[in-house]
Amino acid sequence: MKKTATTIRCVPRCGYDDTRMRVVDVSLVEPDDEQNLSDALELWFAQRGIPNAVYGIDIDDDGYIAIINDEAFAEEWGTPVF
Repeated sequence: MKKTATTIRCVPRCGYDDTRMRVVDVSLVEPDDEQNLSDALELWFAQRGIPNAVYGIDIDDDGYIAIINDEAFAEEWGTPVF
């Protein structure tokens, strides 16, 4: 079983103060499957002590986007995109 490292853009669900896009790297077995991506992100956040962070997965011209609950942005994770 081969895993592919994938960089995922994470955006806030509502966009409250101090929330902005961040990116994270996850390893996926099937990089083109929304459910696998959602599961991998849930695990990624859970391993960092941030439960229920993923609200949903969307897609645009640049690929997948993870929609993250705004409360998760209170924690330090990922790489901010300015």
